[in-house]
Amino acid sequence: MNVKDLIVYEDKYLVIINKPRHLLSQFDGNKDNESLDVLLSKYLGKQAMLINRLDKDTSGLIVFAKDNKSATELANIINDHSIVEKHYLTLVNGVVSEDGVVDAPLRKSYERKKMIVAPLKSGAKTAITKYFVKEKYQNYTLLDVQLVTGRTHQIRAHMSYVRHHVVGDIKYGDYKVNNYFKKEFNFENQFLHSYKLVFSDIKCTFNYLSNKEFIAELPTELQNILENLDK
Repeated sequence: MNVKDLIVYEDKYLVIINKPRHLLSQFDGNKDNESLDVLLSKYLGKQAMLINRLDKDTSGLIVFAKDNKSATELANIINDHSIVEKHYLTLVNGVVSEDGVVDAPLRKSYERKKMIVAPLKSGAKTAITKYFVKEKYQNYTLLDVQLVTGRTHQIRAHMSYVRHHVVGDIKYGDYKVNNYFKKEFNFENQFLHSYKLVFSDIKCTFNYLSNKEFIAELPTELQNILENLDK
């Protein structure tokens, strides 16, 4: 894989990459598993520092820093959802009638090995997800989802909570829906793509990113699925 072909934006401080599905964001200790941070480090000739990560089977925008100082500043910026809007495209089960917000605290369930909605007093953390209807299909809806908070598996857990499961999601999704997409499109794993980063007003070194947005279009595989769904 030529990592240069995945670069959406690059300057002397940072690189923004459009990560493909099935590629690890970060090296997991197994030399047989290719990872984006290792590929980018080889391209740069020095260590690339991961700022935000995506699950292996989620595609889209990831930010890397080129030095320690930039990494610290970028992490503060990227993790502040009042400064950077993170938008995902996801195909969910069922027809979503209108835009909405899911405000439901999440915590890890060690027994079920996934994130669950639970009261704050149980140790859960505030989790807020906005969603906007992009396209309606006969039995599915394409959503633009914005993270207001950044909890692990937040989109997948919240969509499951409101009974609009992310298509293909093995951990949180609907078995019958997933089985249909596997048979019909040979598609497995979640239909989830980090497609847009929107920067607002930034005061530090990275003020030149203020009011800029970066977009990664849907991968061909996902676009083909949408084109073959009945409306």
